[in-house]
Amino acid sequence: VLQMVTTSNISQESYFLPRETGLNIMESANHNGVSAKCRNAKVEDLWSLTSFFGFSTQTFVLAVNLLDRFLAIMKVQPKHLPCIGVSCLHIAAKMVEDECNISPTHELIRISQSKFTVSDLSRMEKIISGKLNLELKAVTALTFLHLYHTNCPKFAR
Repeated sequence: VLQMVTTSNISQESYFLPRETGLNIMESANHNGVSAKCRNAKVEDLWSLTSFFGFSTQTFVLAVNLLDRFLAIMKVQPKHLPCIGVSCLHIAAKMVEDECNISPTHELIRISQSKFTVSDLSRMEKIISGKLNLELKAVTALTFLHLYHTNCPKFAR
């Protein structure tokens, strides 16, 4: 059963990885989009927000996956990155966290110290969902870690 689930996840994982061409665009110095340095800073901000709100590691990993996939297919101006990052975290939190653990949207924006509105965030969430074809739930490295952690005690006996 573990072999079958692992094989299924491996086949799905490649579908949820950012496109290599998009990552190459980010790494090139002569583009007008978000640099890898800006992206990394945003990931650090997402980790801070995840910790502040008490979200799970799974929420953080999914938010980064959504961010990377979106940046790999869209040319983004750096000024929009704060809204995109917080939108990815909000989408991930809605998918992973219990509803009672999700802070109000205006609170998430306030704590992130960003200068966009709730309607901006809502609009960006729709754009991200549309560009990712509503394939928001991703198979990530954390998926495999959970799978192996769950099944390791069975094999240790």
